[in-house]
Amino acid sequence: MKQERTEYDKTLTVLTVFSIFLMGFIDAFTFITQDGLFASAQTGNIVVMSARLFSGDFLEAVVHVASFVGFAVGAFLAQGIVMRFKDHGWRKYRTYLFLQVIFLMFVALFQEVIGAYALGFLLGLLAGYELTVFRKIQTTSINNGIMTGNAKNMMNNLYLAIFHNDRAALSTFVTLLAGLLVFMLGAGAGAFILLFGEHWNLWAAFLLNLIFYIWLLIKKD
Repeated sequence: MKQERTEYDKTLTVLTVFSIFLMGFIDAFTFITQDGLFASAQTGNIVVMSARLFSGDFLEAVVHVASFVGFAVGAFLAQGIVMRFKDHGWRKYRTYLFLQVIFLMFVALFQEVIGAYALGFLLGLLAGYELTVFRKIQTTSINNGIMTGNAKNMMNNLYLAIFHNDRAALSTFVTLLAGLLVFMLGAGAGAFILLFGEHWNLWAAFLLNLIFYIWLLIKKD
């Protein structure tokens, strides 16, 4: 039982780190190619959406509304999936990642014909799904797409580590800092891939997901 739990935690940690990278990667894509749209960073998305709504730019605001609605739907559906497979140990992540691989393949295939509103909705949905199913590095819960809360928690724990000699807080600080840096790396990589063409970003995201899915398939029980 202890070995099973350790394997579960290790698998979730690896997939959460990958998810953080992926959310940065996709947010860079949507921000640059979709005129300031965010897929996972919904705080920024809501700010831009509200600013455009109250500025009278209603049509430009619609894509942000679509992303927010997609995010909400994705989180809602993902919670149902989590509850359905909660007793399946680490192997459930094969199912989670398989769904993600198929979804990204579909979005990558049709990205040039589905339009900005549908793309915003679908990538928002993906982000809501990701943030629900992959959210823990070792013993630290982390939001893998919205860095505001992570930054706040990081500095709270740094204070506790410095002034209260709290070793657990220091460990949490390091974990959250690592998560922030991985997100930045993902965003940088996403921006870099765009130099070769807008359509390559989602295909790269699909291929990265496929690699991790294959890793789960060959991973020994």
